Amino acid sequence: MKIFQYLLGLAGITCLNFGCNYLDVVPDDTPTIDDAFKNRTVAERSLFTCYSYLPDPTNPFDYPAYFTSHDEFEIGTSQWITPTAAYTIASGNQNANSPAQNYWSTMYKAIRFCNIFLDNIYMPRDMQEWERKMWTAEVKFLKAYYHYWLLALYGPIPVIRQNADLSTPPEDILIYREPVDECVDYIVELIDEAVPDLPLAVSNPTDEAGRITQPIALGIKAKVLALAASPLFNGNPDYAEWRDNRGKQLISSTYSAAKWERAAIAIKNAIDTCLLAGHELYKFDRTKGGQGTYAMNDERINTMTIRKAVTERWNLGIIWSSTESFANGKGVSGYPAYGNFQRALTPALYSQDNASDINKLYASPEMAELFYTKNGVPIDEDTSWPYQSRYTVKVATEDMGQSSYIATNEATVLLHFNREPRFYGSLGFDRGYFELASETQDGGATFKNYLKLRRGEPGSSLTGYAVKKLVAFETSASQGKTGQIYSGYNYRFPLLRLADLYLLYSEALNEVKAQPDAEVYYWIDEVRKVNGLNGVVESWSNHSAYPNRPTNKETMREIIQQERMIELAFEGQRFWDVRRWKLAESLWAKPTYGWNADGSKPDEYYTHQQVFGGRKVTFKDYLWPISLNDLIENRNLTQSYGW
Repeated sequence: MKIFQYLLGLAGITCLNFGCNYLDVVPDDTPTIDDAFKNRTVAERSLFTCYSYLPDPTNPFDYPAYFTSHDEFEIGTSQWITPTAAYTIASGNQNANSPAQNYWSTMYKAIRFCNIFLDNIYMPRDMQEWERKMWTAEVKFLKAYYHYWLLALYGPIPVIRQNADLSTPPEDILIYREPVDECVDYIVELIDEAVPDLPLAVSNPTDEAGRITQPIALGIKAKVLALAASPLFNGNPDYAEWRDNRGKQLISSTYSAAKWERAAIAIKNAIDTCLLAGHELYKFDRTKGGQGTYAMNDERINTMTIRKAVTERWNLGIIWSSTESFANGKGVSGYPAYGNFQRALTPALYSQDNASDINKLYASPEMAELFYTKNGVPIDEDTSWPYQSRYTVKVATEDMGQSSYIATNEATVLLHFNREPRFYGSLGFDRGYFELASETQDGGATFKNYLKLRRGEPGSSLTGYAVKKLVAFETSASQGKTGQIYSGYNYRFPLLRLADLYLLYSEALNEVKAQPDAEVYYWIDEVRKVNGLNGVVESWSNHSAYPNRPTNKETMREIIQQERMIELAFEGQRFWDVRRWKLAESLWAKPTYGWNADGSKPDEYYTHQQVFGGRKVTFKDYLWPISLNDLIENRNLTQSYGW
């Protein structure tokens, strides 16, 4: 019975990106639990397999946070669009009979394997007890995380505390989706059990990056509780009638302020633990910047802060990052090399760059209007910024003070002038510099080339914007030399940054308090400060047409939300935030406007026009459907509401 249960837990498990299959751990002739946990070495491989189910943030067509809407990323060519699951969802063609993306079965396989590990890790006799406890804590966290991932996508889910034994009566196997609040409590309980036996930091970042630590576990606990406190799950009237066949209401329609209070405590605990472990908000240091960065001026230094906060390996602003596969015996998460995603995001600077695998994925044009002006306020509020004329073509001259960002004597639109550092660090745009180490001269003081995105030019694209933030400065393309190919810099993609927790704490405090105060402002202002901006009160008082917005709870909420969308842009966070805030119906349904990709001259190219029409978005799109097959197999499962 144990042999069969074990093999069932292994069903469908492959490690294609690891260069191995987990079944190789067990001798071909005796695939038993005893063999899989007979000693520390094979038990460690069982541990790594528990990690192997972590959703892969470097696969943009499968990971749900990128191309499932048109409001942040965009795909540029038809061969990259179809038949990807993400684009099916972005087109409004998700269906309940056969969902485009089915994390349901994958995550429950992961949970089943975690349970097998937890039931049997007592067996190896050549392990020290402290290590056994640590591995147990890691897998408890992973089990909690897989439940959290399901919760975030599907809402109420079945909670799997233990694997069912083969002697379990059929009626006990037909499990129910549990109410969201009960799911949250169970996830938090698992993480709390894990934390005491986790290390404060890994001892060897090169070999152990991605292994779970106390800051990671407490950071994810904070995000779980923030999700539970947010409008999607806290007093949502859309699901008031959603009950299972027991009559249980699955999402409470009653708002609870206590959920935000609980979240605020957890977020502060996570921040304190991160600081204790040595984490800090990232600020680029030119003296440690490496090739081509020493001679950068202050303006470019500021843009490098937001970019290298993501792409600089081992920087202390990153709490949890992906890692390489363990085919080389190192690492645990099994994510493939990041190069494929980064390569597709890299725009062409020269005609020789037009290889088949670059210049394929772009930023949505809508993102160009998201970032603040240089004064740190929204573009439609800044009293000194030409909002109504933002699509007017202007030639950048030396006296305009934009030479660090825009090529002198080249024409672009006013939308690209006088924006905050994160605009220039996150987005590439026509006639703007796209800083790469291979393009520097004079020790990094100047750059040799800039983006040319109009028809017939090397980087011509569907949207007119590139994702600079995710392309490492150390990356290079052809440099205009025939035969010289793209060379990417393989960094670790951030899954959780300290800036995320700072902004989340401001959000929670704003919800807890009757009105914003200095404590609310402090955490958001710390993030703004490292990016070269003044605090929200000062910025709005001096530059906004609505100077009192930071003093009001509702409008401060909007400021915090925009700050999160700016700071965490392109990092796979916007998708989750938009859903928990219940903003999808306004953001995902909007038509996408960009430039005329057929235009070769400035006046032709800079014609503001619709690139994609909006799609219908309703409350059902906040939670994903369960496949029809799962519903047939388990009559106690109720379909996601509205599907």
